[in-house]
Amino acid sequence: MIALVTVVAYCLTGVTVAMVLGRSEPRGAMGIARASLHACLWPLFLPVLMPGTSAPVSSENSRIEAAEATLHDALQRLGRELGDPLALETARVRSLGTALRAASRRLTELDAVLSTPDHDVEKLARELAAMDERQDSKPVADILRERLAHLSRLEALRTQARGDLERALARAGELATRLTLLRYEGATAHAAGRARELTDTIDELCRTLEAVRAA
Repeated sequence: MIALVTVVAYCLTGVTVAMVLGRSEPRGAMGIARASLHACLWPLFLPVLMPGTSAPVSSENSRIEAAEATLHDALQRLGRELGDPLALETARVRSLGTALRAASRRLTELDAVLSTPDHDVEKLARELAAMDERQDSKPVADILRERLAHLSRLEALRTQARGDLERALARAGELATRLTLLRYEGATAHAAGRARELTDTIDELCRTLEAVRAA
């Protein structure tokens, strides 16, 4: 009976955490997958919702705003030279800004989760080493080993998220410079086509960032 009550309480808490975290998640299959992860592993994500341990505003936010503004400005200036609003390309820039901010939030969330005392890898490793010396502690040691494996995966996800965000920001700056170069090389129909080809890269960046969020 006690076990049943514990399971029910765990499930209800998981659903509640998933609902709260899911408010800012996209709908669809990816959103459902993220909600399932939050519900099953809610103890890992609960610190994000606690006032005392809430993560600070990401330092990347100002860089993202600057990168988006610079890219948008370069595109608008080229569009004025061409007499073409480049509406689709402008929409792509907005989508990139949205994807970058979502990636930044994910990175901040992972930082907060991995910085809690309960997720001190060195401490857990010491506990595991002590348990390995006692034969009667093997079942608990195996569970602790699994926990460390989960933390290792979370750390890998954080590293990947940070790397992809940095690459996307660098590529946004490079695209802005190339669009400016096109404007000074001569505003022609060829330049408009080239601008559209360049902004295809934005779609690739968005897909990369979305793939990381779905991982």
